[in-house]
Amino acid sequence: MDERMLYPSFCGIVTFLRAPYARISEVNPGDYVIAGVPYDVTIGTRPGARYAPNSIREQTIHFIYHLTAIDGEVIDVCTGKRLKSPPKDIVKDVGDLRVYPTNVPKTTDSIAAGISEITARGATPVTLGGDHYITYPAVKGFEDGLKKRLGRNVTIGYIHIDSHMDFYDNPDAMGKYYHGSTARRVSELESVDLHNMVWVGLNGTTGLEGYNYVKQGGGTLFTIQDIRREGMIAIMEKAGAIASRGCDAVYVTIDIDVVDQAYACGTGCYVYGGITSVELLEASSVLSMMPAIGAIDLVEVSPLLDTTGNTSRLAATALINFLKPRIFDIT
Repeated sequence: MDERMLYPSFCGIVTFLRAPYARISEVNPGDYVIAGVPYDVTIGTRPGARYAPNSIREQTIHFIYHLTAIDGEVIDVCTGKRLKSPPKDIVKDVGDLRVYPTNVPKTTDSIAAGISEITARGATPVTLGGDHYITYPAVKGFEDGLKKRLGRNVTIGYIHIDSHMDFYDNPDAMGKYYHGSTARRVSELESVDLHNMVWVGLNGTTGLEGYNYVKQGGGTLFTIQDIRREGMIAIMEKAGAIASRGCDAVYVTIDIDVVDQAYACGTGCYVYGGITSVELLEASSVLSMMPAIGAIDLVEVSPLLDTTGNTSRLAATALINFLKPRIFDIT
């Protein structure tokens, strides 16, 4: 075992779960590739998500240190399943994709190119935002990379876990390309059909035009009230079935503001009455069992707004939950 895996959590160079740093050219088929996108210039309210990729990485070190240095094997007291360290040699951290702070089109192309190359090489991108705009170029890149990998046109499902629909088209204040238009731009991609687009956790208000467009076009909306009635596990199972139907792969995006402010205050566009931290972890656990998922991102964490690190750690834990059965030996 690499001795660096045994360092205390406050020591060493920070990568996600202490995974090796790699260039995208070194990515192999079957890898899970961590890519940061420190970009938040399209956000409409409190900024700071540009600092999230490294903050989330840092919060994963506590988990791997507890698992590796203290015992090497832990047991889930609820399920009785044992988790062994170190993780399989299929996690790589490629650092941050190149961003251009005052140039949205150039940043869009850069993100798409990076995710495309990761995907084309047969790996699964795990992207750390950044504001929610970064999801659009990430899905665009995923589409391009999947076409290259399979050598044909593809169909992609889409699960959007968020308090907001992010389906505005071209508002005067922000234009077509910002964090409130992400899902609208995704819906326009060649590989994406509204019938395979699912929103989970919607709360508060949204624009009527976008809402009607989705409802009339066959998209699926699960609100916070649906989750209260049916439970997060049941809703996520439905979401996975709808998004994957007839598709080659599913892209998942998680906006941390789906979580109630009481559990995740470090985000710019919070809505009161969101899901709990437990429900977020339930959602990520259900996602972990869906083989159709080919890419995932987590966005809108603003470390500047939560100096305790709680929101970053919740984001890290959700991603670890998703990755656990894929990268660890579990018995």
